[in-house]
Amino acid sequence: MSIIPSTPVVQGAKKTSLRLDGDGVLLSTPHEEARIPLAAIERIRAEGRSVTVELTAPPGATRYAHRIAGASAAAAAMFADTVNAALPGAAGRDTTADGTMLVETRTLPLSRRTRKLRRITGLSAGALGLIVVACVLVAVAGQAVAMAALIPGGLVLTGTLAVGANALANWYREWRLIRHGITAFAAEVPERPGMYLYTDPAGMIRHVFTWAGGIAVKVSYDPADPGDVVLPRAALFRRGELALGLLFTLFALVGFAAVITLTVLAFVDPESISGTA
Repeated sequence: MSIIPSTPVVQGAKKTSLRLDGDGVLLSTPHEEARIPLAAIERIRAEGRSVTVELTAPPGATRYAHRIAGASAAAAAMFADTVNAALPGAAGRDTTADGTMLVETRTLPLSRRTRKLRRITGLSAGALGLIVVACVLVAVAGQAVAMAALIPGGLVLTGTLAVGANALANWYREWRLIRHGITAFAAEVPERPGMYLYTDPAGMIRHVFTWAGGIAVKVSYDPADPGDVVLPRAALFRRGELALGLLFTLFALVGFAAVITLTVLAFVDPESISGTA
């Protein structure tokens, strides 16, 4: 059985989704993916904005189910009707069998975006930690008045550093994929404006979303990870993002150097701080 184009992908809350995948349905969460064969499904039940996948079970046994909430009610109803209509013809389906034995689950690796956000969050936490240490030290040195500048200034510097680091990470990824990746054209799906398809070296069809317009767009992807794809921008925009990242990062680093200098002065030359307060 092939994927039915008219069957919607059910998007639920907390980045969960449910879609038809060949002779099964694929339930995805941010950290795990479960493939449930049609042969293991008793029925799909749509109730308002929730969709429940009920598994087959022996008589008298507990009937397990997978559920996602926060979906579109219309998409949920259409998905349930489509899949339920296909269940009777599913190969090997036995409504008295334990459907849980056919479900395949796997843990998903962290996405590129999640890894980047974690690195930036860690960098920001370190910067805030530096500000906290500086505040404690100036208070110990008897120059608590300096905290009036350290706290708001530190928050601004931390935000500036995060913005700069994010811009540099985005620029580097695009530069790397354009320079060392594979550049190809992705064709738009006529029935789904904004969705473009491209084929990776293994022959797998992958998709990317953009509102750039046109029947095809240029994409660059990592040959080792074809799902890591960008739509190359004009050189002017890439250089602008690089300049912005460098400017913000340099400004933040200079600011943190000033914080360290102010903390040292609180001990070696406290008059210079109190005299300017």
